[in-house]
Amino acid sequence: MAIKSVILASALIVCVYGRVFTYLRPLEYQPSPTLIHAQPKLAYDLHHQIPEDEHVDYYAYPKYVFKYGVNDFHTGDIKTHHESRDGDVVKGQYSVVEPDGSIRTVDYTADKHSGFNAVVHKTSPISAHEAAHLHHIH
Repeated sequence: MAIKSVILASALIVCVYGRVFTYLRPLEYQPSPTLIHAQPKLAYDLHHQIPEDEHVDYYAYPKYVFKYGVNDFHTGDIKTHHESRDGDVVKGQYSVVEPDGSIRTVDYTADKHSGFNAVVHKTSPISAHEAAHLHHIH
């Protein structure tokens, strides 16, 4: 008789918990999207207004400095470049080692009054004798 009571009580508990869990789960099961099939959802707030007392700087003062260089002796790609800008004035220089060994250097400036101006300098390639002489000095 005790076994019947335990089985009946267990069945009653399972039914009650099953009904409770029915109310706790979502009405329609929707599997979570995988990364492969997930589509980005873009929402735009078309009613966003900037308060009139909030200042928005649409024009930031342009000021920067950069410099880089490549020194790949395997491919022969040797060059440098640096540039600075302060407002409407841009100044810079770049140099490139040409295939014949000469070096082309360009100094440039640009502003709203003079436009773009570049001065090109080219050094002649050094001979094997000069290269050997420089190698022994250093």
